[in-house]
Amino acid sequence: KLLHQGEVDLAADCLKYEYFLDGIVVGGYQVGRKIGFPTANLSVDDPDKLIPADGVYAVWVTFDKKTYMGMLNIGVRPTIDNGPNRTIEVNILHFHSDIYDKFIRLTFVKRTRPELKFSSIDELTVQLHKDAEDTEAILLASKAGGNSRETK
Repeated sequence: KLLHQGEVDLAADCLKYEYFLDGIVVGGYQVGRKIGFPTANLSVDDPDKLIPADGVYAVWVTFDKKTYMGMLNIGVRPTIDNGPNRTIEVNILHFHSDIYDKFIRLTFVKRTRPELKFSSIDELTVQLHKDAEDTEAILLASKAGGNSRETK
């Protein structure tokens, strides 16, 4: 129930581990790249895996034995208005390499806000800058609180 509500931090307390999604990075619409926030779109391997509520999350992104800070969006991207397809896409903070076809793990730390429809791409871009700052602060605080993950 907590995961369906996006309460991933509370779910982690109950589960005794941080919830995660595994999958392969697939191609997307590449809108994020055009506005300065390229995303890796995740195709989840397990069809029975519960996908948390739509929204923006602070996550750890792990692949090739390294862990990075990530800003994740789950939802239908209403500002872009590209139909009803629900996507799982992560902007890996301070990272600029191509990772198509790589297996990655997204480990949830906290939901930062619900998915919202903005009146323009410019308004969305302003919010994404704020979201990136919030995400980095949350992840650095979780690391300081005893999380020993390497951040890139």
